[in-house]
Amino acid sequence: MLRAFLSQSILHALVAALFVQALLRAWRIEDGAWRLRFRLLALAVPVVWLPVLFVAAPFRSAPTFVAGWTLLAGERWNLLHLAGFGLGDLILLLAAGLGSALFLRDAFPPLFDLLRRPARLPDAGPWHPAAGVLTPIVHTHAKGLNIDPPRIRVVQASTPVLLCEGARDSVLVVSLPTLQRLNSKELDVAVAHELAHVASRDPALGYLLIAVRALLFFNPAAQWTARVLVDDIERRADQVAARITGNPSALARAIAVLFDAGHPPPVDSDATFERVFWRARKEGVERRCARLRQAEVVPPIEHGALRMALAAIAVLGLVFFVV
Repeated sequence: MLRAFLSQSILHALVAALFVQALLRAWRIEDGAWRLRFRLLALAVPVVWLPVLFVAAPFRSAPTFVAGWTLLAGERWNLLHLAGFGLGDLILLLAAGLGSALFLRDAFPPLFDLLRRPARLPDAGPWHPAAGVLTPIVHTHAKGLNIDPPRIRVVQASTPVLLCEGARDSVLVVSLPTLQRLNSKELDVAVAHELAHVASRDPALGYLLIAVRALLFFNPAAQWTARVLVDDIERRADQVAARITGNPSALARAIAVLFDAGHPPPVDSDATFERVFWRARKEGVERRCARLRQAEVVPPIEHGALRMALAAIAVLGLVFFVV
């Protein structure tokens, strides 16, 4: 039973991720909010829909159903053997190893940083002049987004810091190097980006993604979906900030400046895989900035709710026949 659940979890996540990715490309959906909804649909398949199927439709594991109705049956791979082991079991083992590696690769660096330094950066003080610079910007954009202005916390750090933390009571955290490196237009749109996260409750969504990734640590397709979900969260905030400020090019400059300052290239003595991951992150930032510099108006998705409903029916029905 456990092997079947693990196998179907990986297969269902893979089918859902590929299906949703194909829909996003076919329908040319560039709106970050809608892309995020479709990605969440894919992630809900192994988290919610699969347990429902195991409880409500146990007949899916019956030989008659597997033989006559399934589109893809993982157990059939065990009819082939390699070095005395069923091929299906070997694929499951390799997939679980890959999923675990993806999870640990993203989980270990923050954990090591937490162990090496204090969990909370020291405050620069509630009356620091930087708070006075940020207050009118925060209040202006909070009013435009129809949210309460978050509290501002200026911290002492040697590198740029600009983020919103807190799932319930949001706080805008900023360090002095951020103010020193960004000009007034870049700071304005960067703060708007962070408040867009607050308006969408992205900090809470981030905690949820961490929990899902930990639960499905063995599932490489779910790990990939959660990763691209983070990209779509940032895309949505970028689009909101660009819309309310009308200055996407300044946001692109701010993103590039803060990334280069906070993520210097690895030195030659660092491990090769660290350079590979840094290059991957750098290229992702460059693609993100390129989208903003194009300053194209994101086309609205037509019949978004209907498309979402059709996609949900299709993907949930499809994985029903994947055992």
